[in-house]
Amino acid sequence: MDWETLKEKLFSEMNSMKSKPFHYRMLLLTGGGIFVDGYNIIIISFGLAGIQEAFHPSAYLLGLIGLSVIIGNLIGALIAGYVVDKVGRKTIFILDLIFFVGFVILSGLVTNSYELLIARILVGLGIGLDYPIATSYLSEFSPVKPRGKYLVMNITFFNIAGIVATPVAYWLLGFGELVAWRYMLMSAAIPALIVLLARLGTPESPRWLLTKGRKEEARRVIEEVIGKPLDTDAVELLENTEITPEHSTYYKELLTKHTRDAIFIGVFYFLFAIAFLGTSIFGPEFESGLHLPGEISSMIFWSLFVVGDIICILSIDRIGRRSVTLIGWAGMSAMMLALILLPKSYYIGLELAFTLFAMFQGIGPGSTHMVYSPELFPTRIRATAEGWKQGVGRLGGVLTGVFFPAISLDDKLYIIFAASALGLIWSLALAKETKGKSLEEISEKAKIEEDKTSIKRTTERF
Repeated sequence: MDWETLKEKLFSEMNSMKSKPFHYRMLLLTGGGIFVDGYNIIIISFGLAGIQEAFHPSAYLLGLIGLSVIIGNLIGALIAGYVVDKVGRKTIFILDLIFFVGFVILSGLVTNSYELLIARILVGLGIGLDYPIATSYLSEFSPVKPRGKYLVMNITFFNIAGIVATPVAYWLLGFGELVAWRYMLMSAAIPALIVLLARLGTPESPRWLLTKGRKEEARRVIEEVIGKPLDTDAVELLENTEITPEHSTYYKELLTKHTRDAIFIGVFYFLFAIAFLGTSIFGPEFESGLHLPGEISSMIFWSLFVVGDIICILSIDRIGRRSVTLIGWAGMSAMMLALILLPKSYYIGLELAFTLFAMFQGIGPGSTHMVYSPELFPTRIRATAEGWKQGVGRLGGVLTGVFFPAISLDDKLYIIFAASALGLIWSLALAKETKGKSLEEISEKAKIEEDKTSIKRTTERF
């Protein structure tokens, strides 16, 4: 029995089973970390005026403070992908939130701008560790048929966080800007602690265990998930097949053997980060420039984003990843073009275009990036690939945060339109369809493509 056939047979029941309470629990545990990230990133946009009043930082330093969590995310994700693939999902799943809670409380107790900057980078580092775990963990436990739905529901927690963070921020502003920002930052510790406690006792991924040759542990977890012992034939196959732990060079393997997919997902998320952060983190400024009502507009924006997520959840496993991705990018491009062309006095039209832009993000790239990254890569580098995607994408976010404060609203609109249109072209050229396939089937197909590419390169040399 060869290695790939063993994996296919061993996980066949997990792949074909119906959703159980276990799957929804894993969704809540992984999505909880993403909720914390979204809450943490979004709420600081409402506290920057108070930070300015408290510490009087330069405009550049204040901008860095606003971006600090994203900078930390970038570093944490790039580190975490490698660590999670090397030491496993379970351990980091707990440790990263302990790290986060400590520094998020500390960030509300700082005495100057530089302490705040460092604390917030460390907060971002903690939550940046979580993304590679969340996507890998959830995808490796999900049945094939609803896997896309689960992965989209996972990222929906980020947008739900926007709905929650907005009223909380406005409520805390009632205590006065000078102290409200401290409460805003520390309030992220509450959902983080809840998620942390709920994560205690989660099992290790059986797919990861098998890549490390830990057959008996993998078998026990599979039986826990399916709710019964493996059949005798599967147990005998597992016992009689010699398993050599899969070796990986992590980033080297990702960038040399999976070059096409690594470039695709990196550029895909880079372009999306520009569009997303340009309209969400700078949402209050956008609304002000477009003369839209702040709190109401923000609530509608995040609510429509969740509506887009729901549309994607209902359609991604039916019409496929590629189709919903293209619909999303096309809708984003059209809505941003409308914002560029509409008169600034046409408030209803501007509000409609602004909020529908959010909805199309949820339908397309804002959801499907969370599906593509775990599906396109094998288990041994799945978290590494997610870390790569998050790192490259957050770089787009950092650049957006650095340059956007210095440019006009019209220039922002043109840049976001360009990112959306390029995302559509990029996806038309490179986006694959992975619906209805097990992770092992996708990996095997990728391996065949790698072998063909390797043979072609060798032939060309001669």
